[in-house]
This record gives sequence, structure tokens and C-alpha cells, in this order.
Amino acid sequence: MTHIRLIFQGLLKNMGIILLLSIIWVILVEQFSVPTFFMGLVVSIIVVFFTNRFLLNDDYQRAYMLGPLTFLEYGLRLFKGIWFSGFSVIPHILSGEADVQIITCETKLKDELLITILANSITLTPGTVTVDKKGSRLQVLALNPPADDDDARDVIPYKLEKVLLRYENRIKERS
Repeated sequence: MTHIRLIFQGLLKNMGIILLLSIIWVILVEQFSVPTFFMGLVVSIIVVFFTNRFLLNDDYQRAYMLGPLTFLEYGLRLFKGIWFSGFSVIPHILSGEADVQIITCETKLKDELLITILANSITLTPGTVTVDKKGSRLQVLALNPPADDDDARDVIPYKLEKVLLRYENRIKERS
């Protein structure tokens, strides 16, 4: 009986994550109905249970939650970066004057999850694709990369990295 009580306490503790994952389920299925939401809820409970039980050494929310304000700020900055970068690469592509190179740059982030989020954000931004990640070193395929005498880190969206660095520092302060 105690084991079942611990499972329910864990699920109640992670109710926010479960609801968020359920909403993502409904969005991905592209159909809002009670059965769809219920199925998303069941899948989310199973995912959170197994993740907590077998994959995490830490609390789920502490390990993976960016917090709503950080998430919102990051999302808005990413959207803005994608939007403006898209318009800046169009002339280079249409004119045929695009220079493509693989650049190695290093991020200031240390947390593997945050580095992966940054690498995926670089890939989402038009004109750049992260092709390899080893620790905090990223190899990026860049359209019109910075000149040799410029900083190779210019392919990293600095505003996104700053948001993640602030979050990483807050997590370190809590530990």
C-alpha cells in the first residue's frame, strides 16, 4: 500500500508536467476531444512515471523545467530570430552568392540539456544547421559565415544563449 501511495504522490507532484505533456499530445494529434485529451493524460502519466522511475537521478521538474517566464522569453526570442534570419538569407540564396562553411564554436553553457536546446535552436534558425555537438563545442554549417578574423561564435544566437545562461546560473544557485 505504501508503494502505491508513493506513486500517487509522485504523480500529484508532477501534475503540471503531466498537464503540459497532455496539451502537447492534443496539439500533435490535431484533434481536441475528451477521448484525445484523456489518452494524452494516460500517455503523459506513463511517461512521467517511467522517466522518474528509470531515467532520472534528480527531480523531474528540477532537471527539465525551464519555468514559464524563461520558456516564454526563449520562445519569443527564438521566433524573432527565425523570422529576421529568414528574411536576411533570402537575398543571398536568390542571388546565388551564398558561401557555406562548417564552423566550430564553443558555447558558454555547461548543462547538456541547455546546450542541446541551443544547438536545436541554431538548426531552427535559417542559414545555420548544427551538425555535431561534443560537450560545449558545436559544429555549425553556416550560410555566409563570419570572416576568419571574426569570432566564430557569431553563428550562435547570443540572445538565446544569454537566456539559457541566466537559467543555468539560477539552477546552480539553487543547488
